[in-house]
Amino acid sequence: MTVDDDPLQIWRPYLQQLPAHHDPSSVNLADLENHLLNGVPRVLTRRNEIHVRVTDVYDDHRATKLHRDLESLQGFFTTESAIPDGLNIRILSIYSSASILPLKITPLFMALLLERYAVHPSFIQVLLSFGRNVHISEAGNSLLCVDERENDAYVSYQLNYVEKTKRRLIPWSWRHTGVYHHRHQSNEHQRGYDFFILLHPNETSVPDERILDGLGIFEEPRMQAGLSQNEARNQSILVHSLVLSSFICNWRWYLRYLGDQFEDFNNRALVDLPDESTPRESYKTVSELRNLNDFALRAHVCCRGNLDLVRALKPVIASSLGRRATESTRQALPGCETLSLALEGYIKSCEELIPRMRNAIDLAGYTLSLHNQLETARVDRELRDLTSSLKRLQEDNLDDSAAVKVITFVSAIYLPGSFIVSLYGMNFFVFDEDSRQIVIAKDFWVFLATWLPLTLVTGLIYVLIVWFDAWWKRKPFRFFERPGKRDVSKPEMQVGKEFANE
Repeated sequence: MTVDDDPLQIWRPYLQQLPAHHDPSSVNLADLENHLLNGVPRVLTRRNEIHVRVTDVYDDHRATKLHRDLESLQGFFTTESAIPDGLNIRILSIYSSASILPLKITPLFMALLLERYAVHPSFIQVLLSFGRNVHISEAGNSLLCVDERENDAYVSYQLNYVEKTKRRLIPWSWRHTGVYHHRHQSNEHQRGYDFFILLHPNETSVPDERILDGLGIFEEPRMQAGLSQNEARNQSILVHSLVLSSFICNWRWYLRYLGDQFEDFNNRALVDLPDESTPRESYKTVSELRNLNDFALRAHVCCRGNLDLVRALKPVIASSLGRRATESTRQALPGCETLSLALEGYIKSCEELIPRMRNAIDLAGYTLSLHNQLETARVDRELRDLTSSLKRLQEDNLDDSAAVKVITFVSAIYLPGSFIVSLYGMNFFVFDEDSRQIVIAKDFWVFLATWLPLTLVTGLIYVLIVWFDAWWKRKPFRFFERPGKRDVSKPEMQVGKEFANE
């Protein structure tokens, strides 16, 4: 059976040894197993790409090596023991190409890493937060876990922050860095050392470079002088301060960026007039202001989470320095105080900026609402004008209809006679040349007997057609009734309702 057939088998050695190294009551193996199976495919790469840096500080030398292929990292795991002789500090840095991409280490090597160094299960939560952007629901959660025992101390946390990019439209991106620190205390059975795992969201890691500089390690493959165990342990405390101070100061410039963006929108909202701006422009202003407000709220939550993280780490670092330290190494504590004061200032800036953004959103919303009211009034005015025009048009139509009706009746009278005359060829009237007069023929009664019934029949047919049309359309038959005001108002109201519905 291969790893692809049963992915859980690579994690079983690590999961099985957890109760022996950590408090069994705090280890939920079923929950960890479920998280590893469901979350690892998104967090760790499935391709043969490796980007892992191993930095060691020994008694006699200091060195760092970057592993970029499977063979190199496999050689490290096979040749190096978990605790080499003379090791004081070991830092494993794992990188990703971008925040939303997986870490460049395969599940197999990550399982070997967790098993070899008996990594505290709390670090799994930090690991599974990678492979995606900082989630809004976790922006203020640092996933901090501190577990101190007689011989060991475990610290794991996640730092959420913003980092400036080279993109023009969105010059800031949300990032997070994971930190795991296991301090082994010296005893009669094993030598003490500090072990770190750093998870970086990109390959150009700022804290990684600062840590190498702080430990006095150069990139070129040459050995530098080592540090004694006490010196190395004091220097290992600086790793936390270097990680925290590398990004916390970014909040100042990010809030400056949000403030500049807000000033532009605020000035626009103050000068925009409801009758000059379009609804689309007003809605765009409200939408962008709400977006800025969401960014400010997220920054406020993150700054509070960072402040809680610094305050929680401070006693841990203080207790570590208090056990064995010279006065010079106590300078790490003022660094935490400086970060705390800076974060408190950023939180106050957010608390000042957020209400102003909400006021601008309300003002832009009122402008949009007033604009809609003006548009409604204009449409209502145009509707009234249109209704008046339709009323006049209907009155004209009624007058024309009456005239047409009169002409129709007149035509109904004359048309049969014209038809009969043409039928009989005008033989009912004879011109007497002797008397110089028009003489009515003796059979003129034939014309009358034909014309009068035909006229009546024509009129009756017309009335029947009008009655049938009213019956078919289910309208009252008012052939001989003069249309009044009531008849005129109903069509107007009907037209107004249909226009309003459209």
